[in-house]
Amino acid sequence: MTAGAMAAEAARLAERAAEVAICLDFDGTIAPIVEDPAAARPLAGVVDLLGPLADRYAAVALVSGRPATYLASHAAAPGVRYLGMYGLEEIVSGRVQVDQRLEAARPAVEAARRDLAVDPAVTASGAHLEDKRYAVAVHTRRVADPGRWAGPIDAAATRVAAANDLEVVPGRLVWELRPQVRSDKGDAVRRVVAESGARHLLVAGDDLGDLPAFAVAEALGGGLRVAVRSDEAPAELLDAADLVVDGPQGARELLEHLLG
Repeated sequence: MTAGAMAAEAARLAERAAEVAICLDFDGTIAPIVEDPAAARPLAGVVDLLGPLADRYAAVALVSGRPATYLASHAAAPGVRYLGMYGLEEIVSGRVQVDQRLEAARPAVEAARRDLAVDPAVTASGAHLEDKRYAVAVHTRRVADPGRWAGPIDAAATRVAAANDLEVVPGRLVWELRPQVRSDKGDAVRRVVAESGARHLLVAGDDLGDLPAFAVAEALGGGLRVAVRSDEAPAELLDAADLVVDGPQGARELLEHLLG
C-alpha cells in the first residue's frame, strides 16, 4: 500500500475516532527487535503519540506477551491500557491485576526455568532465558547459528514444558513456556473493544501471535489489520493484513496519520 493509501485509511478511521479502538503489539511493532529482550524500547517518538491518540480514540492499548509492568514502564502515556501476558495481566489504577490461574502456576514456571537453565541444549547453544515471572522464554537470537539449534531447543522446550504441565508457544527465534491458561491476543483485544464501546478495531503486529487479534478486527468490520514487515515477518500475517508497513518506523508513521 502506498503512502497515500496509508494516509487515506488513517483519515477514514480518524473520522470515526470515538468508535475505534487501537491495539498495538510491542516487540517488532512499536519497538525494534533487539538481541537482548530486556533492552527493547519503543522507537523514538512513538510514546509521545500514544497519549494524544488515547484522548481522541475509543481506546489505545498495548497488547503483548510481555509482562504488563514492562509495557507500562517503557511506554508510559496517559490513558493507555497495558495488557501483558496476552491479556492475563493488566495495569489497573497503577497496580497489576493478574489472572489467579497464573499466580497458581508460578511454582511450575520457576521449576521450568531451573530445568531449562541446566538443559544441555540451552547451555551448549548459549540460548538466553528470559524470566517473565509467569512464563519463561528461550531466545536464540544471540546464538551464533540459530538454525542449527532450533531442533534441540524445540525438543528441550517441549520436554520441560510437559514435565511441568506448561505449554510451549513458539515465535521467531523464541520458545515461550507458559501456564495452560486460555488467552490469546484475540481475547485481549475483544475485551478492550467491549469495555471501551468501540465498534471497530485497528490492530498492529508483526508475528503469528497477532493473527487472533486480526480475526477480531475482521469480524467487527470497518477497522484495519496492520502487519509490520521485517525480514522475519511470517507470510501468513502479511497475507492477512489490510495494510503492511515497514518496521516500527512505518507503524509510527501510521500513528502520526491517525492524529492528522
